[in-house]
Amino acid sequence: MTSTGPSENTKIIQGLELPPFRNFQEFLLETDRYERPPMNDFKKWNNRIISNLLYFQTNYFVTIISLFLIYTCFSSQDIFIGLIAIVSVAATLIFAVSTDANIKRLRTDHPLVTLGGIILVAYFFISVFQSVLVVVFALLFPVFLVLAHASFRLRGLANRAANVKEQLGIRTTVMGQILDRTGLNVRM
Repeated sequence: MTSTGPSENTKIIQGLELPPFRNFQEFLLETDRYERPPMNDFKKWNNRIISNLLYFQTNYFVTIISLFLIYTCFSSQDIFIGLIAIVSVAATLIFAVSTDANIKRLRTDHPLVTLGGIILVAYFFISVFQSVLVVVFALLFPVFLVLAHASFRLRGLANRAANVKEQLGIRTTVMGQILDRTGLNVRM
């Protein structure tokens, strides 16, 4: 169940793969595989985190989604209102900085309506800021747990072998793409 053969990877989109779900024993219960991160050697610590993120990525995605859904069950109203506020602010920002000719013309033809809309969205965002914080916590707390696990979990031989494929470009995974897009180079 822990082998990393290419046939076990799930193909998502052309050339993009999702490695198999690692078993619970390997993911959490092997207590001899945990150690305090090497805080005096940031390069080694960074390599450990990236290696674990790549190897356990399916487990991490499931963990993040599960914890977010569990938290949503307990605070569904705050999550819903907070998401509406965040989407409203994002839509307003996109509208305000858009270079599309039609949107520019709309902004210049109706400046008071545009200003009123921005003020209303800002007021709504501020009035439901507690719900926005609930959404931020519901998203970031699982990410914190994933990064903590990746920091404390030692790499194993299977972990290193699976990551060499990603580093050499033999396979491309979802986490590899996310790390590349955030500026963390996974390739050698």
